Amino acid sequence: MVLEPEIFKYIKDDTTVFEKYPLETVAKMGELDAYMHRGFWQCMDTLRDKNYLEDLLEKNQALWKVWDKE
Repeated sequence: MVLEPEIFKYIKDDTTVFEKYPLETVAKMGELDAYMHRGFWQCMDTLRDKNYLEDLLEKNQALWKVWDKE
């Protein structure tokens, strides 16, 4: 996500469910938008996801890695 710093005024503390009050509020205000991403994307929510991404990196198949080692 790409967010403006103002989003923090809708987050009370660590118990705030980001997908509820903050996002619902800015959506109602017409301030929520989306764009089509055509590049590589893979979530990393679980240990399995992390292991998969690390495996791609080790095999030099990390599609998100667009920089060169120097």
